Amino acid sequence: MLKQEIQQYISHFVPSDYAHRLMVEGRILAEGELPSQMISRVVEEIASPEKDLGHTPAETQAFADDLLLQLDQKRCILSTPILTNAGRYPDRPLSACTIPPVDLQGDFTQVRKLVDTFHQHGMGTGFNLSEVEDPVSVLKYLNQVAVEGAASGREDRPVGNMGVLSVYHPKVLEFIEVKSGDNRDERWIFNTSIDVSEEFMRAVITDQSYQLDNGIMVSARKIFENICTSAFDCGDPGLVSIDRMNLDNPVPFLGQYVATAPCAEVGLVPGESCQFGYINLAAFYENGEIDLPQLRYSTEVMVRALDNALELSIPRYAHQQNSSMMSAKRKIGVGVCGLADLLVKMDLPYSSPEARTLALDLVTFINYYSKVASSDLARTRGSFTAMHTVLGNRYYESPGFIENKYGDLETQFITKSDWKLLGETIRQTGLLRNVSTIALPPTGRSGLLIDASTGVEPHFSLVQPSGSLYESFVRTLREYDLHQEDIVEHVLNTGSVHDMKSIPEHVKALYQTALDISPHDHVLMVASLQRGVDEAISKTINLAANSTPEDVKDIYLQAYRLGLKGIAIFRADSRSYQPRTLRA
Repeated sequence: MLKQEIQQYISHFVPSDYAHRLMVEGRILAEGELPSQMISRVVEEIASPEKDLGHTPAETQAFADDLLLQLDQKRCILSTPILTNAGRYPDRPLSACTIPPVDLQGDFTQVRKLVDTFHQHGMGTGFNLSEVEDPVSVLKYLNQVAVEGAASGREDRPVGNMGVLSVYHPKVLEFIEVKSGDNRDERWIFNTSIDVSEEFMRAVITDQSYQLDNGIMVSARKIFENICTSAFDCGDPGLVSIDRMNLDNPVPFLGQYVATAPCAEVGLVPGESCQFGYINLAAFYENGEIDLPQLRYSTEVMVRALDNALELSIPRYAHQQNSSMMSAKRKIGVGVCGLADLLVKMDLPYSSPEARTLALDLVTFINYYSKVASSDLARTRGSFTAMHTVLGNRYYESPGFIENKYGDLETQFITKSDWKLLGETIRQTGLLRNVSTIALPPTGRSGLLIDASTGVEPHFSLVQPSGSLYESFVRTLREYDLHQEDIVEHVLNTGSVHDMKSIPEHVKALYQTALDISPHDHVLMVASLQRGVDEAISKTINLAANSTPEDVKDIYLQAYRLGLKGIAIFRADSRSYQPRTLRA
């Protein structure tokens, strides 16, 4: 229930009408609560652990004031579990997702109880089904648990789920097709991914057979083509490489990643969870330039806020393994939204090489300074406990984890030398508060609450979710004397200008929507960003309705060759439920 005390921090947050409606419908607001009151309670709760973490009252006050300002000015937004739970439900963690530490070959009554609890707390779940004999039956059971939970009225937040299966499982073909064909109209609250190895993908490319876990040899290309056909049919499965994710696991002695968050942006070990907050990139572009000092400061505030959120979450998890794992690792994820908005402001088409370079530059900047901030926090709060173990800790290798991963990454704002010096400092001092600090989730509802484009996605449409045209697009129409009734009506109906002869080509390029951009340019954006993040990226590769399974095959192969850790596509009109539709 909502705290009744007088709030110490007074917010002046003013959402748009559409964002306010999302807050009400998504139960982010308590009954009778104003959006500004929600921000105030969140800030008060997030600031509350400071006194036990070595900070003076004055330091805590300054931090809370800074966080309040970031949120009020819509420079940053926290994940919806934090906005929903903080200061309202004292027994709920503030995490977005987890890998439940359950035995899928054991007592399903206990599995259901724990999964229900996670969902009611606002946490999505991920599972690796490779050890179970009948993964399709288990997946359908878990999905039914999720469907019934969503219909129960006990969940404030719609949660996602992920089921991962090894490509070597004897029933991999059944799993691939579980959501396609006759199953397409089932109610699904699960994404699915096939965990592919380098060996399997090489066998696909060379048209070789490979051996399933039961010893049977099958054609790798046939399995791959079935994956692509099913993804064409219904959007699932995606591909994920758990092996590639584990290459970037800084502390493998605590366990290997076994599955991913529901949107595949991070790998997780059983009991590990996600804490997310997002920086609105477009809010930092003023007077023709990006305010880098402010972007750095906002990054520092978000790192501290997420570490505080984790401190609150640790004793509240429904399972002790979650508490112990998160105490050991303290994984957080500073993410971004508003990339598409920023690119429009800067007159850079999303599909251009310049846009990909800028996106990498900014994400790398946030990544670097999030780690600097985490190292600084450790001076007061101490490092994550696993940092005290040297054996199996890649931060202590020479060269260490930071140097190996980012030491050859030269960007506009952060040099290779910067990364190498940071890695050396962490290795020598042992000071790092969080095992990882950056993630790129979809930001979905959180981004919309501050009227920002979601995640690192392009605009899905030139029509905002509220139903009106984007203001930047309207300004451009007026600038070119094109704000005419027939043009506006066409865009309201189609969401795009790509087929309009009256629109100048450079305007068409700037305002390309997700379906106007070629799938391969989508993949190139992911590949660019992949270099600047700790783990993976949540991004959909959008395909037109008239695409083919061969197009899916080309995209999945391109993603593999570019070194991506995961890939997912969605073909327009391939499901009865569309993620987002336009006016008819």
